[in-house]
Amino acid sequence: MSHFSTIKTEILDFDILKRTISDLGFSMKENDWHIGHDGQMEDIDLSVRIAPQSDLLFKKGAPGKGYVITAIMETPEREKTRRIIQMIQQEYAYRKVLHETRKRGFSLIQEERVKAGVIKLILKKVA
Repeated sequence: MSHFSTIKTEILDFDILKRTISDLGFSMKENDWHIGHDGQMEDIDLSVRIAPQSDLLFKKGAPGKGYVITAIMETPEREKTRRIIQMIQQEYAYRKVLHETRKRGFSLIQEERVKAGVIKLILKKVA
């Protein structure tokens, strides 16, 4: 039986989101559509296949708000799907921090993945 879960995010940068998903090895389609749980067709910005019967759908929220993720999964896949969403959010945040700090003149000196969910970055301001 399929299950729908919806998650609001702080993901704002579509290009960084696409690079993150691609780098993590998932296939995706832009400007896709799906049939919602109410039977209505809905346009989405990005669909990501995470397992044979599981997809993540990304749709831009209201102006200034992040993307909304709808997870469509088979019931036994809930925990795996939750871990994949967390991994995407963490890797997106990592890439976004690096992107924004580089724009402000910083360079990455060292990074350390301390434990699951924690990345330590050492940055240096380039003159």
